[in-house]
Amino acid sequence: MGNIVNPKQVYRYTQLLDDINLLTSKYDSLEKRVIGYSVNHRKLIALRLGTGKKAVMLNGAHHAREWLTSALLMNMAEYYCKRHEDEEEIRKLFKEVSLWFVPMVNPDGVTLVQDGADQFHQKNELIKMNDGSVHYDGWKANIRGIDLNRQYPMDWETIDDQIRKPAPAMFKGKKPLSEPEVRSLYQFSLEHNFAFVACYHSSGEEIFWQYKSSGAVYDSAKKLAEKLAALTGYRLVEPGPNPSGGGFTDWFIMVQKRPSFTIEIGPYVGPVPVPLHYYDKIWKENKEVGLLLAKACLQN
Repeated sequence: MGNIVNPKQVYRYTQLLDDINLLTSKYDSLEKRVIGYSVNHRKLIALRLGTGKKAVMLNGAHHAREWLTSALLMNMAEYYCKRHEDEEEIRKLFKEVSLWFVPMVNPDGVTLVQDGADQFHQKNELIKMNDGSVHYDGWKANIRGIDLNRQYPMDWETIDDQIRKPAPAMFKGKKPLSEPEVRSLYQFSLEHNFAFVACYHSSGEEIFWQYKSSGAVYDSAKKLAEKLAALTGYRLVEPGPNPSGGGFTDWFIMVQKRPSFTIEIGPYVGPVPVPLHYYDKIWKENKEVGLLLAKACLQN
């Protein structure tokens, strides 16, 4: 039988829903859970593979134009489900570890980038936020013009927000956790004792792995970051003396005090979606990341 997930296409929210329904129907090992809703009431869905008490979470598409991360995570979920059926070692792993996927954190924004503003009741506001343009390839924010990865409660107040109003990118909002997408993922994270989280973004072939951590948190994160770098071939990035804050990884590292990684897929292409012709390379680099993190749980 062929694959259900086809990542080499413009991967829409509607395709995500269809693929999730097909995968959860085919694989008893995969569980679907709605963890919240977007501004325009699109479902935020988490998929769980495994029954173990230890847990890892992978998420994607905080940023609208970075929808290829959703396709990657869905491809990964199907690949692991197949291996779960075929390999005793993988079945044993997922009896001890649960691997959660939240493939599309920003479904409204993804839909805007891919299909434009015509289907949104906020059409006129979106055009205004986009400086009069009807082309949304560079859009990162949610449908209210707020950058979801500047919304988490870690040094939010100190972010140098020169935007100061809703925009395609970078506006941090009027307060942390103002957006329903962020609140949903934040609450989901608090409800689960995730050992590690990987947040998929694009582009640059880089891994951000620490914020202002130190001591044991820093040491354990560095060891795992080095393994991820060796696996993917991506460059590890030091945040510098004054990192901006507000990101999921920043919050998770400092508050949950466990490793989190922001993984930037694809060669750097600027403020546009990563072209699909890079996908084979991206898949080869990342297909084992979830298994690496799940196995690391057992050594933790």
